[in-house]
Amino acid sequence: MQLNEILTQDRIFILSEKFEKKEEVIRLLFERSLDSSFNKKSRDTIFETLMEREQSMSTGIGLGVAIPHCSTELVTEVFAVIGVLKNGIDFQSVDDIPVRIVALLILPKNKFEKHIKTLASLARFFNEEHLRKKILDSKTPEEIFQIVIEESANIKEN
Repeated sequence: MQLNEILTQDRIFILSEKFEKKEEVIRLLFERSLDSSFNKKSRDTIFETLMEREQSMSTGIGLGVAIPHCSTELVTEVFAVIGVLKNGIDFQSVDDIPVRIVALLILPKNKFEKHIKTLASLARFFNEEHLRKKILDSKTPEEIFQIVIEESANIKEN
């Protein structure tokens, strides 16, 4: 599953705030973008699941990218959000490089193959240095969304 299939322009944020903890970034992205059809209890449950996953092992994949994610029975389709941080944050990444691109995913439970393919696709996308640079140099969510649309087709799925 390619990034352009699961991301919408209204779920892309350029964040100039300075964050002390990665949990603050995750919460902000989560709260700004989660569909209003979710009630408070569902939102709280999903966020707790997301944070439990993050606490079990950091989702900082390296190269300034993190992909916090979880699976839950409360969604039926993949939910994706991207935050581009003007100020990097420690995410306990494998390479200790501060994270500036956060791709938050909430995936349907019991769809393990879709889960793995989506994570692999995102990792391939963000592994491309020229794409990371273009995204970090973007001034608006619209520019980032256009990059995702144009470039997703060029990243081959295995």
